[in-house]
Amino acid sequence: MKRLVEYFTCGIDSRTLGTVGAEVETQFVDSSGVAISTEVSQRILADLVRRGWSIEASRSNLITAIVDHQGNKMLYELGRHNIEVATVATLPQKIASITRDCLGQLHDSANRFGAYGHFAPIFNTDEDLLVVPDERDANWLKLDGRETLAPLARTSSVQFTLSIAPPDAINVINRLGKQIDCFLSDYPQEAIWRTYIARSHANYLAERYGGPCQFESIVDYCNQLARHDVVSGEKLIPLAAVDNLDVSLFLRSIWWYFRFKRYGSSLCVEVRPMPRLSDEKISDQLKMVVDIIG
Repeated sequence: MKRLVEYFTCGIDSRTLGTVGAEVETQFVDSSGVAISTEVSQRILADLVRRGWSIEASRSNLITAIVDHQGNKMLYELGRHNIEVATVATLPQKIASITRDCLGQLHDSANRFGAYGHFAPIFNTDEDLLVVPDERDANWLKLDGRETLAPLARTSSVQFTLSIAPPDAINVINRLGKQIDCFLSDYPQEAIWRTYIARSHANYLAERYGGPCQFESIVDYCNQLARHDVVSGEKLIPLAAVDNLDVSLFLRSIWWYFRFKRYGSSLCVEVRPMPRLSDEKISDQLKMVVDIIG
């Protein structure tokens, strides 16, 4: 547990709301409302590469992630039809324009191949849309079972990652936690996530999703994290039994509504329970988060 506390506290020099990053998932459908194929999503990513983006990752001859010269990324988010835009961390006043620009490029390339954004948090279909873009997702597929994981591939969200100063960290995450009912009132993915946790072959603790919403200190936060096992290949291992813990990867497998992350010397809080709506709503969603943090 000590290594978790040190991860969140040592060498941190970030300021509260000094930077903001956005992750926006968009599900794409054709003119008939059917989820696009892997072939079409590959054409979209390849078109963006021709227009100046670079291939960052690939798997089994598929482009799985691309990046532009500023560091903004596009990548698969579980579904063959679901492409995530992940922006660089930037000044709060710039994040909206950067996100709009990236989404504009994505929509433009998609439209060339008859693909259109489905601006809703859930795509209603029974079709298995899963795509496995990296080794991490491949392990989770084996651990959870395909039937259990598949419904998550039909959801899309908006998430923000905001820098915070260490003295503000617990106050910020507790402020967000007190407003959880406000977030969940417009987050239909909640039921899908709860079902996923309950049905996974991994036998996760129920609190691995959602998690606590109030904490006494960073130490308390880390104690709560330490209750959860580490995903190692196709099995779970108690945290205390892991010698060389990849802390960042471990944190990504704890799906709390609000969670701390670290990027270099910056401590951040990631705000997760927000639905994908229209592009125009993203600025309003960010304002809601910033207003809560204060």
